[in-house]
Amino acid sequence: MKYILPLFLFLIGSESFCQTGAGSITVDNSEVYIASGSVEQRFAEGSYFGPKATWTIDGTLEIYSKNIWISAGAVFNGRGKIVIYNPGDNPYYLDMAASATNIDANNAAFINLLIEHRNTGSAILTDINDPGYGSITPTGVASASFNLGAGLNLAVNGANMILNGHDLAFNANGSITGYSANRMVVTGNSILGHVVKEYAGASNFVFPVGIAERDYTPATLATKAAGKAFVGVTDYFTSNAVGIKTGDGVNRNWHIYAAAPLQVDLTLQHNQFTNGSIFNDADAGIAQYRGANKWDVVKGINPDLGIHSRTNINLQSNDNANAVWFTKLNIGALTINVPNLFTPNGDGLNDVLEINGLQRFAENDLVIVNRWGNEVFKANDYQNNWTGEGLNEGTYFYVLRVKENNSQAWEVFKGYVTLIRVFKK
Repeated sequence: MKYILPLFLFLIGSESFCQTGAGSITVDNSEVYIASGSVEQRFAEGSYFGPKATWTIDGTLEIYSKNIWISAGAVFNGRGKIVIYNPGDNPYYLDMAASATNIDANNAAFINLLIEHRNTGSAILTDINDPGYGSITPTGVASASFNLGAGLNLAVNGANMILNGHDLAFNANGSITGYSANRMVVTGNSILGHVVKEYAGASNFVFPVGIAERDYTPATLATKAAGKAFVGVTDYFTSNAVGIKTGDGVNRNWHIYAAAPLQVDLTLQHNQFTNGSIFNDADAGIAQYRGANKWDVVKGINPDLGIHSRTNINLQSNDNANAVWFTKLNIGALTINVPNLFTPNGDGLNDVLEINGLQRFAENDLVIVNRWGNEVFKANDYQNNWTGEGLNEGTYFYVLRVKENNSQAWEVFKGYVTLIRVFKK
């Protein structure tokens, strides 16, 4: 293939420019071939690859730029690799400041060669202005999404990928290696942006995500068939988790869904500092939100501290569905505590029959009768809202049935509760 030298464009120099490279750019919009064993380098502050850039890299392209912009029309293939370095390691502009590498890949075609990430200051997916091609660029999450069709190697500690509200996507051939608590994918505690993986068939993929650098909470999805999965992670507050007493769980919620319904085995890893006050690692399971304050919790495998697995989970295809949220909860916390007294007198204290622990069960129904056996209240999916309206003070009897998940048998609780509106002195 013909090798066409790239076009270099530099802003007017100054003493500072000569030392730091501030404002310098390199623009490539042609066919380029890098032969095996050869190295091409980019030292400018900005490296831009235009809509007609067609790169075949059998050797190595080294980039020391602070900003990398890739047009949606650019094409990259080959048996070689692209290496991303910290701008502060620039061997040409010796005084160029150290920084993260800003990458705007414009949701372009999958880059079908290895990306070796060696910037100890991370790489950030961010929207960078078109340098003048007049391209139609995507907006929203896709505006800087990065699509990889070979491999991403997080090669050094600090080589994090910060999503910044954009997707980092891997096709069926795409992989990520080198990940650990010191080199990972950072969600920024947001679900605007996910790690995305396309599966060609039954296989495993580790999504090395966390809400911040070194807050490593990876998810591993083993699919049963072909499909595409999306994974992010937040804390309880950001996810707006409901129906959880946080002491029973961990302060992380994973946002996991699929492009089309997909069955997976799921493994989640968390850090001990996120444990709730009474969370017990050995007595916990992965919980999937079912809506209406209900979490379907299943005891799975706990092979090591902070690691839990659950099989045969059905991922939803609607990213706003209830069932796309996952966390960890104590299985032992799935107990029922029905009070034997409540005082519905409108003072805001103990005004409803509140059954503690009910929100952790997937299903329930409640029947209450008076002392003569006459039904006075009945509810499927009781919401802790019975006030005994219209009833006299006295003792009533209940039958409560609950299921930990939809496939299990009903568990039955029976007892009594006394309704008192005014305490007598």
